[in-house]
Amino acid sequence: MISKSFLKSSIIYTVGGALPMVGSLILLPFYTNFFSPAQYVSLNFYILVSLLFQILFSYSIESYFGVKYTQLTADPVEQKKFVGTVSNLLLMIGAGLLLLSIILGPFLFPFIFNEKDQVSFWPFGLASIITAFFNSYFKASTNALIYFKKPNIFLLFNVINLLATIGISIWGLYAFPCSLVGPIAGRFFSGVIIFFLGIYIFKTNSIWVFDKKFLTELQKFCTPYISFVLFYWILGFIDRFFLKNIVSSEELAAYDLLLKCLFGIEFVQNGLAAIVFPKVFAIWTANKTNETTQESNRYFNVSTALNVLILISFCIVIPIMIRLFVNKDDYFQSFAFIGLVSAGYITRGIINYYLSTILFTKKTILLIKIFGYSSVIQILTTMVLAYYFGIIGAIYAGLITKLVQVFFSYYLTKGIFTYNINYIKIYGIPFLFLVTNAFCYFLFPSYNIMVYLTQLVVFGALFYFIFKNEIYALQEQFFSKKA
Repeated sequence: MISKSFLKSSIIYTVGGALPMVGSLILLPFYTNFFSPAQYVSLNFYILVSLLFQILFSYSIESYFGVKYTQLTADPVEQKKFVGTVSNLLLMIGAGLLLLSIILGPFLFPFIFNEKDQVSFWPFGLASIITAFFNSYFKASTNALIYFKKPNIFLLFNVINLLATIGISIWGLYAFPCSLVGPIAGRFFSGVIIFFLGIYIFKTNSIWVFDKKFLTELQKFCTPYISFVLFYWILGFIDRFFLKNIVSSEELAAYDLLLKCLFGIEFVQNGLAAIVFPKVFAIWTANKTNETTQESNRYFNVSTALNVLILISFCIVIPIMIRLFVNKDDYFQSFAFIGLVSAGYITRGIINYYLSTILFTKKTILLIKIFGYSSVIQILTTMVLAYYFGIIGAIYAGLITKLVQVFFSYYLTKGIFTYNINYIKIYGIPFLFLVTNAFCYFLFPSYNIMVYLTQLVVFGALFYFIFKNEIYALQEQFFSKKA
């Protein structure tokens, strides 16, 4: 049963995990108002490079960390040695990749970006790569705090990161107007601060060693898993690289602004997954069988309902906030697509259901297959549909790919786990939401807030009837003296 303490820590972890997204959203109006659309697009490509390298620096160790740390619960000394080994390994990977970047970066950047893109390796490209190292180390350390059960420190350090990024960036925008120095410096110097916070987290919760006995299993898990994360980067961002040579800077900037705002959904979804996965891992470990249960399903069912309500809320709030804080009409043209784009995010709940079982059984090779196949489909469909239909073509390609991901997740994991699925809650609700928004797009081609207010009421009522018993049980436990 979901406890009161679980709800409290869940809120803290979700809020803390979403703070980087909050910082990005706060800074977006400054970027759009200070920069031309062309400069905004250039900054976006620096951020995409940083996100790509953050994946490489992390080696997906933060995803493996929880699985191994939970398995070592009976031996606290081994847990601390494992934590120290993880920290030192991240530092070693960082040093090696930074050296490689300095050597190869000046040759690769001109090959990927043309003169129109205004993206170069020196100095902003290198600064973005170093920032990625700082962020990856900090993310791994704060993810570890979830398993250390230290939600207050998790929240505090993420608040520090938020304030440093916003403060330095805004100062730089005013000190160096019409230049990318401000946002690049803000991300870089806040990265320096959080890097040392990450050192503190690992040092105070570990035995500072480099124990090679952990490396074999870690390498077997992380090598295929990082391929999955790289494919995930392709799925999320490759469309910008195709569209930059097809649509105008104004169109691409407006589209990217919308996706940046909706990307906050991913932070929330990742936060929910970071909370749910440890709970279901513990349930399955205690049961000693690779089988989903009613108790473990409950966490995913609640996540599905939350995802829908969050997505609808974003569709209501984002256009209002953009109009309120952005003073250039060019950025409003993408509002019409918001329902379709947000609908694609609903499949994440289904995919996480299968992803959790893949992580638990350590069958990470399946992630390469699922997201590798999907990435190929994403690239091919985006090339064709974006070329002929522009931005809406890229959106169609994304929706097709997400449905393909669901199919591969279902088909390829049948042999590793026994699934006791409530198909209405896991599949029915997400697909109802997707179909509803596809229908609304064709019925109301222009943005209409009443469409999403109606959705909020309808889905809210639907969830009440579907989850009524669970809601009552949760209320009774939450307000009971024993909770």
